[in-house]
Amino acid sequence: MTSYEPSSQINTATTGNMEPLDQPYADEAPPVGVTPPQVLAQEAAQGRRGAAWRLLYWVTQNDPRTIIAISSLEDDRLAQYLLEFIAFGTWAGKPFVVPEPLRTPLARTHLRTLFLPGAGMDSVRAERVLLSAVTDKRAAMRENAAHILGIMGSRAATPALIPLLNDLQPAVRQQSARALGRIGGEPAVQALLGALRGADEQLGSRIFSAFVQIGNEAVPALLQQSSSTVPWVRWQSIRALGEICDNRALPTLVSALRDKDHSVAWVSARNLARFGKRAVEPLLRLLITTETSPWLVETASYVLRELYVRDPKLKPYLEPVVQSMHGVAYQIATPNAARNALSQLTADGLVGSA
Repeated sequence: MTSYEPSSQINTATTGNMEPLDQPYADEAPPVGVTPPQVLAQEAAQGRRGAAWRLLYWVTQNDPRTIIAISSLEDDRLAQYLLEFIAFGTWAGKPFVVPEPLRTPLARTHLRTLFLPGAGMDSVRAERVLLSAVTDKRAAMRENAAHILGIMGSRAATPALIPLLNDLQPAVRQQSARALGRIGGEPAVQALLGALRGADEQLGSRIFSAFVQIGNEAVPALLQQSSSTVPWVRWQSIRALGEICDNRALPTLVSALRDKDHSVAWVSARNLARFGKRAVEPLLRLLITTETSPWLVETASYVLRELYVRDPKLKPYLEPVVQSMHGVAYQIATPNAARNALSQLTADGLVGSA
């Protein structure tokens, strides 16, 4: 097969000559037979498709003997052929008509699980085969290997996954970003930030999700990138910081309300409201100390309204500030209204000391 096929779909048809053992059972469950799983595993590792689909069928039926047979087999070929089957629906490079029970998403989940530590094959063997597959010339193999390595969560896979962020195939790049998000760690964060600069919308969205999954560990690097000269990088960094909702991001998000790029300022406003009462004091202090531009009026008033809609106790304090921002003399009135609101909130114990 020369064309790239998405990993989410196992082939259900094929071309070429089939082995006589395979052909009669193309659209039904394979006959169970009496061959022990240990023998099926050995024959499947030798490239026998008939043995392979019987073995895989037993896997989908959660047969414990089959898991033991796979875990005890000292042969990398079984893992290699299994990954090839997940990616293409072929076995040992040969066409393979997939029986109905093996065509479902749940069946693919069962098969991927075999690579996970303690769930199937030897973990050292599984990782060795997957790390080799990330350099396979076939994109679907690279994509599926990255996906499973991400589920495994081993940081030893990070150096192999990072180059895939620049893969020629978009699906491989996205799967690499997803895997690095699951694995986490400083090298993963830095690699994702490096890829973000030249990312398209789909990859950028996947990188954003990776940062959110990494969580607090990604915050320091995201804070640094929030002042990037590239608006796209600032936008994604601010967006991720808002979703992670770490208090360390509050000063940066508040400051970004007056970012010179409209999209960055607004993504900051939308995310800042998620911090709730924690955002009140830093936002009021910004309005006290910063010139109230028309830009800041839009973003800051949006956040203030969202804050008192979410917490009605704040409305008597914050609504006058919003009103002042939309008055004729807003540049003079806004700092005074913000100062009064902060003083009252502090006196009533709703925010920290001034």
